[in-house]
Amino acid sequence: MKKILSLSTIALLGVCACTPHTQTRGNFLFSEDVAQIQPMVSNEMDVLNMLGTPTAKAVFDDNIWYYVGLKTEKKSFFDEKVTDRQTVKVVFDENKFVKSITNVNGEPLDIPVSSRVTPTSGNEVTAIQQILGNIGKFNPPAAGNPAQ
Repeated sequence: MKKILSLSTIALLGVCACTPHTQTRGNFLFSEDVAQIQPMVSNEMDVLNMLGTPTAKAVFDDNIWYYVGLKTEKKSFFDEKVTDRQTVKVVFDENKFVKSITNVNGEPLDIPVSSRVTPTSGNEVTAIQQILGNIGKFNPPAAGNPAQ
């Protein structure tokens, strides 16, 4: 009896370990909420109330908002995989009314990261130099406060 119970417990733990874990990241919007946004009728506050804060705004134009959402799945120790991707672009006119709202399709762009490093002031010191540099640099105990 104990053997069957322990084997079934091990089998149950093995099955649970392989169960995929799904997560939603960013602003994954419902199509019903997006359908409520009407061009030339809805304004910026309507969009904020219905869709929430945008994931990003265009770099050189605050009148373009992006809502990006990802659904990911991870099985046991394997890498996470994107199962669904959604990008919604909302463009406003100069009066802050919605000009257009579109789904942006396609694979994400692979943007290379710059290898430049911002220079900082100060000295570059190794860990050993830091340790050896601190030898003998102890503060004397304050007057009336004996060292412990």
